[in-house]
Amino acid sequence: MSTIKAPPIYKTAAYQLCFLLLLTFAVVLLAGWVSAYSLLIGGLISLIPGTLFANRVFKYRGARAARQIAREVNRGEAIKLVLSAAGFAAAFIVVDPLNVVALFSGFVLVHLAGITVFVRLNRAPGKS
Repeated sequence: MSTIKAPPIYKTAAYQLCFLLLLTFAVVLLAGWVSAYSLLIGGLISLIPGTLFANRVFKYRGARAARQIAREVNRGEAIKLVLSAAGFAAAFIVVDPLNVVALFSGFVLVHLAGITVFVRLNRAPGKS
């Protein structure tokens, strides 16, 4: 049993989801429904596979689990790429009309929000 603290995976995902919902609401008011649901879909295409990846990767901790961690990184990345590709394919095939710029903007913005939140939550206390 490792004493290494688990990273805040679900807290990060919750912040990403809140950010995505607020952003979607703002886009509804500013650009309309098509852009809003396109942005929401793109954000979910980033959020769901990313959270599943993080959950797999951080299942094990410590030096003794290095081989298991490496295996989970490879499997998790493969699953993440397949789910992301399937999400984009489904969006392009099923959703009509679709704002492609909003779709990719949602994907990128949610990904960047996740990185930012994760870094802030893991910052050592007392450092700015």
